[in-house]
Amino acid sequence: MNKKTMLGCLLAAACGLAASSCVIHARPHPVVVAGPPVEYGYQPLLYDGYVVYYTDDGVPFYWLGGARVWVPDHARARYVTHWRAHRRSYRTWRRHRGDHYRSRRYRKQSKALEKSRKKPKLKPKDKGDRPSLKPKRKSNHDEEHDYRPKR
Repeated sequence: MNKKTMLGCLLAAACGLAASSCVIHARPHPVVVAGPPVEYGYQPLLYDGYVVYYTDDGVPFYWLGGARVWVPDHARARYVTHWRAHRRSYRTWRRHRGDHYRSRRYRKQSKALEKSRKKPKLKPKDKGDRPSLKPKRKSNHDEEHDYRPKR
């Protein structure tokens, strides 16, 4: 190929890549962690599976073995923002239900548990058929090898 043609193709490709504004946002799959329910209009956040509490100044901490453990500085912004938005409902929740969750740790659910909670989907055989839960009929060959005890 000609040097000018090759240079023109490379320049066109570079301009095309630079001019395209295709941006892909990668997000991790959400981890399913069961936490405390909404009570008194407030649902607490979790840190490492523990319910997060706040001081009167909004500094987040959690209880571990009866001791107060402060949420690390690098993770505090999310919790402080949450506290500022839900301060009133947090105080009501803390007064009525806060001590109940003090020694509890919520763990991530296993994938097997998540799969067991999913309901099976029934698919019709043909477009006109409806799904059914009836078992398939056994053939005579299947009955010969049935080792289940008779009642």
